[in-house]
Amino acid sequence: MASQEIRISLPGMTKVPLIDRKEDIYSILRTYFHQFSPVEGNLNIRPSACFSPHIFGAGKSFVGENFLEFLKKFADEEEEQTKTEVFNKSSSGKVDLKIFSWKHFAENTLSVILELRESFSDAPFPSFRKALMYNIVFRAFRQNGRRKDAAHVASTIIKDHNLDDIIDFLLEQFQKQYLFLMIDELSHLSYLTTYYSELTTKQFVESDPKYVPFRNFFRILRDLLITGKVIVYLAGRTAEISARLSDARSSSVALNMLRLNPFNLHDINEYLELATYDGKSLKDWLLPSDGLQHRFAELLKKKTGGIPLIVKNTLLALVEKVANLSHPAINDDNMESVLDDIFHSVVRKTTTFIVPEILDSATLLRYQFVLFNYQLGTVFPINFAITLCGTTTYLMDLVATFGFYSEVLGEEFKIGCCEFILRAHSNYKFFREATELFPLSPFS
Repeated sequence: MASQEIRISLPGMTKVPLIDRKEDIYSILRTYFHQFSPVEGNLNIRPSACFSPHIFGAGKSFVGENFLEFLKKFADEEEEQTKTEVFNKSSSGKVDLKIFSWKHFAENTLSVILELRESFSDAPFPSFRKALMYNIVFRAFRQNGRRKDAAHVASTIIKDHNLDDIIDFLLEQFQKQYLFLMIDELSHLSYLTTYYSELTTKQFVESDPKYVPFRNFFRILRDLLITGKVIVYLAGRTAEISARLSDARSSSVALNMLRLNPFNLHDINEYLELATYDGKSLKDWLLPSDGLQHRFAELLKKKTGGIPLIVKNTLLALVEKVANLSHPAINDDNMESVLDDIFHSVVRKTTTFIVPEILDSATLLRYQFVLFNYQLGTVFPINFAITLCGTTTYLMDLVATFGFYSEVLGEEFKIGCCEFILRAHSNYKFFREATELFPLSPFS
């Protein structure tokens, strides 16, 4: 089930803080290194990429778009170089021992953000492979200070060079060792088949043709990964990937799912302290005293589930509400009612939550399954999730399809949700039908 995601953008936000994603950034780098040699028990050596199909607003795109900024942040925080032994593939093809440090990657990585939107097809090449390389070179130049000659250089280099030479050319141009490539909006790959018949070419008998473009995509991605110089991060929600990881495996690519956790209380408090609106912290805009902050953060966590985008939009909408006042307007007595008003406004003005494109009986049954287990607080053993859905990834994605999120507790799995999502669901007839069967529902 694909989904639609619409984000609100409010003026005045002058600083969006990089809330700690060190574990996630490290996971992307670890996936890159593990594809070259058995490390920490990993024996499945093959070209590998990180993939985040998670709930809307979890920060999938934000992590990729700010990958270099995160590296620099972690490098600045290092009091001394962290020496973690990892493996890197040298140009000779041998495996050499390297020393890992945030500073090393911060200084030697070129970042390219690529979206598979319709503008992708503007590349002057009929082949998807060449169009992909054109867009990588074009975006690399535009996103790294060389906008004027981006189109000309991209067209020329793609005509005259093979894939390996193109990667070497890019790294040489920008004096870097690694290319970090984020490919966003992966679900849009199906739409690009209109422009690139190459994506629909069958390699063998297929039971379902909708999976063919993704298999072909991974075959091309493999050629990028085996250069040993490209760190790939994929983002975007699509059942063609999460429900069928075998498509990646059949193309000799391993996907490591990147699970982005919701903000905890510490993260929310840090966001309040560090995010600024019109030059002033959100905390100073909203709270007249430090004593209110902890309760406010707890209430925000409860109502938003800690989903980063909802936290951000809620706080910005609150600031918009109080910006014309001479002093903060939130106190112990009105805190919850003010948040409720804001949620009503945000839900009414935007569709910042998941709406499945296919609203049929099967989708309804899946939603009933997810909602009922959320209400019961059911905790699943991970092994049961694998038996039930084939992979934990698919169960996580099934949950995220409807705006819920998963909580992994050691070897167990629990479904989470928040008041904002439940309020948003209650505005849609399709979701209301599912809840009529369950008297436990907060809005049935």
